[in-house]
Amino acid sequence: MENLRKQLVDQLTQEHAHISFYDAVKGLEQDDIGIRPQELPHSIWELVEHIRIAQEDIVKFCVDSEYKSPEWPDGYWPDQKAPSGMEEWEQALQQIESDLQQMVGIVKNPDNDLLKPIPHGDGQTLFREAILSIDHNSYHTGQIVTIRRLLGLM
Repeated sequence: MENLRKQLVDQLTQEHAHISFYDAVKGLEQDDIGIRPQELPHSIWELVEHIRIAQEDIVKFCVDSEYKSPEWPDGYWPDQKAPSGMEEWEQALQQIESDLQQMVGIVKNPDNDLLKPIPHGDGQTLFREAILSIDHNSYHTGQIVTIRRLLGLM
């Protein structure tokens, strides 16, 4: 089980087959993060906020039996295509990192059975939630990279 924990933490925190989330968002200016290029449905900001909201939802579900998820799908996407300012952008990035570290702590904790169904769920396990976070963040990080390339920012 310890090897499984190590591999999950590694996938949550390291680059492997793709660029890291942090490299994907590094060096962006406020003017760039609210653009929806070539009729794509989301801006970089919308994708970052979606990652933040979904990751927070996953973490809270894992640790809080009273937690209620946002309404699907609208509750998982921001209302605006750009943040109000760079302070909101930085706060979103900080929360993504904080929630990621909380997920890492959940996975690393030997008291948490990664394969036991979460009592307040309907069959989900901590292993499944960690994989969901890895998969979801990777997918949308790839979309951020695509937008940056279309905008000539990479």
